[in-house]
Amino acid sequence: MANPAAGVQQYWADQLDLLRLLPTAVGERQPESIHDLRAAGRRIKATVRVHRPLIRRSLASTAILSLDAYNAVLGQARDAEVIADLVAELLGPRPDAQAVIAALEAERMRTAALADVLLSGEHAAQVLDTVAELVADPWSARPDKPSRGPGRNAVLRRVRWAERRVADEWRQGPDREEDEHVWMHRLRRRAKAARYAHESITAAVPESQDAAAAYAKVATLLGVVQDSVVVRQRLSAWSHAAVTEALAAQEQRADKARREAPEAIRTALFSGLLGDWSG
Repeated sequence: MANPAAGVQQYWADQLDLLRLLPTAVGERQPESIHDLRAAGRRIKATVRVHRPLIRRSLASTAILSLDAYNAVLGQARDAEVIADLVAELLGPRPDAQAVIAALEAERMRTAALADVLLSGEHAAQVLDTVAELVADPWSARPDKPSRGPGRNAVLRRVRWAERRVADEWRQGPDREEDEHVWMHRLRRRAKAARYAHESITAAVPESQDAAAAYAKVATLLGVVQDSVVVRQRLSAWSHAAVTEALAAQEQRADKARREAPEAIRTALFSGLLGDWSG
């Protein structure tokens, strides 16, 4: 029976390949290159957090800290890209919307340039070195099996932990006086972590592929809700009719996603490793 720990290392190796290859595509402004590079960084960081108790302590801390800054810059560039494309789609060719579209396109270009600086610098090189170490030698020493890493059950417990965070967040709902959007964004992050945790073990646990897909659907739906929040924030300085119509259209999409999210969350939780979950 395959050891999931080896699969996790291969998962990191696959993401490392993307970290090495995609900066060229980002510099060439190839479609989806920023998204794909950001996603690789987030997959690594999320799964390091999930499996952190099993990883060498100093290495886990270094990986998380270095990826924080790396992902933050790419996140700004990706968010600007998404908002520019989304507003252009919502507003279309309307002449009265061109100033809004031009301003968002300028922000896309500015943040993409910041990503170029990051990817050509020393910090990006340090990230590559740290992830390479994760691939080669990540696990804490075990007196009984010092060279093999954690056993199957230990890795699966960490995946269950990631799923349990989703289940607990869903049961508890927003904190008192907390904006629902803040809670839904946190729930989305936890769903993404559960997705990546399942992705990291599919080589050893093939049924985790279905669970990963189910959590991906949850994250997508909650992402539509988050997009509506970000669009509203970005367009708050614009008050003409085109912007009002765009906000209304995006809010309709968000409402539909909110209605679909509960069933998607239940499906994801039942498809994973939490066989005793109910809620």
